[in-house]
Amino acid sequence: MRLSPDARALVSPAEVFRSLARGGDGGAWVLARRPLALLVAIGSTVSILAGGRLTARLVLDGAISFAFIPIVEIAALAIVVRRIPSRVPFAQAVDVVFTASGPWILWMLAASTIASIVEPEDLPRWTSRPRLYVIAAATGLAIAWFVRLEYCAFRCALERTRREAIRDVALHRALAWTAATLYFFGFAIWPLIVGMLHR
Repeated sequence: MRLSPDARALVSPAEVFRSLARGGDGGAWVLARRPLALLVAIGSTVSILAGGRLTARLVLDGAISFAFIPIVEIAALAIVVRRIPSRVPFAQAVDVVFTASGPWILWMLAASTIASIVEPEDLPRWTSRPRLYVIAAATGLAIAWFVRLEYCAFRCALERTRREAIRDVALHRALAWTAATLYFFGFAIWPLIVGMLHR
């Protein structure tokens, strides 16, 4: 059985990223396919966490609600790659960098699996202190694995030196995670602030 590039990138990222970078001139589909796949994974996770099962309405709602994540990632990458003298088209750079999202998709799959087999009334026990440490450790592992894959994407596909790749990943993460966090908490907190002001 032949695995997808996304699955192979989890264990052999250098080979996969080089292959994707040589894949042609890019285009709208190459630019959009992996960000859309990430949105489907997020929407599916939201659906299972919210309702215990997959429903088209909840998947779509979750994907639309979290569409800011790939938008912010792509915008941050556009800022980073402007500094890179690379022959890789931007669409392919997006495709390669989003291929590094595998650890997050696995993390969401694990969360969805737990939510689908555990009764809703038992879920609070899964966030008790001992299990919370396991969740934090799994999240830390996903972050480290993801950052390592993104480093490899810059190093192997975008042909950066070791030092340049570290700097580019640090800049990309700082831009993307800061913007996503500000947007998320601003979007979540703003209605509360408006409600307090109207009391």
